[in-house]
Amino acid sequence: MPSLVLTAPAKLNLYLEVLGRRADGFHDLEMVFQTLTLADVVEVTWEPGGMGTVCTCDDPTLPTGTGNLAWRAAEAFRVAAGLTGGLRVAVTKRIPHGAGLGGGSSDAASVLLALQRLTGAPLAESQLAQVALDLGSDVPFFLMGGTAHARGRGEILTALPPVVTSTLTVVMPPVVLPTPRVFSAMTDQERGPRPLRGAAWATQALQDLPSLLFNRLSDPAVRCCPEVGQVLEHLGRQGFPCLMSGSGAACFALGPVAVPPGWRSWTTTTGPGAGVALPS
Repeated sequence: MPSLVLTAPAKLNLYLEVLGRRADGFHDLEMVFQTLTLADVVEVTWEPGGMGTVCTCDDPTLPTGTGNLAWRAAEAFRVAAGLTGGLRVAVTKRIPHGAGLGGGSSDAASVLLALQRLTGAPLAESQLAQVALDLGSDVPFFLMGGTAHARGRGEILTALPPVVTSTLTVVMPPVVLPTPRVFSAMTDQERGPRPLRGAAWATQALQDLPSLLFNRLSDPAVRCCPEVGQVLEHLGRQGFPCLMSGSGAACFALGPVAVPPGWRSWTTTTGPGAGVALPS
């Protein structure tokens, strides 16, 4: 029974702009993504003589069937590759759920990468990318990781020079903030339209990281969830540049910060990207 253990890194949005609403109901976005050393651990086992897909997770509050992106990734790979046998996925969670850090999407990407390696790479790169996109807008980024410029729904990616930081502090208030709720709270002005700045602009902007930090979703998120505003105010008082990641509720600061009781926090750095193998 071949198995593989991979890290599934969290990501930050160092920049998130809403360019306008699309005809399909989604929004065109422009973002700069960055993976972290904060990561889940995903173990994938292929049992050629087995049947079905089984997913387990050490967080009992999360689903392990069709509601789990890692399970759905295994099934999607099975269909796309015509794979037979049994699949087992075990997820050890370190990335908080509902934080805007991409934990579920990263788990899914790690499942795809693990199965691609375990089964002799039956999918072309373009096929794997399409399977990832069908699972969710953030999943294609986690196939590459590192630092990237993203546009569209987040699936049109350009690798950028790596960001190197000494310490990042990620802070999560005791709330979960659903993405649709944040987008629903946007004003017409916040929705755009706005022009795309592009990957060349992002490359230049990364040379002064604090000035790059921006998230168009911060204001609607704070209107929905005052706790996010409280975290940002606290981080700002610590004297470090800070930002909400994604649609929240996690925020981060470019430095070590003290965190009051009741808020979860993680000290981390920028990471190398997806698919780092660990001893099984």
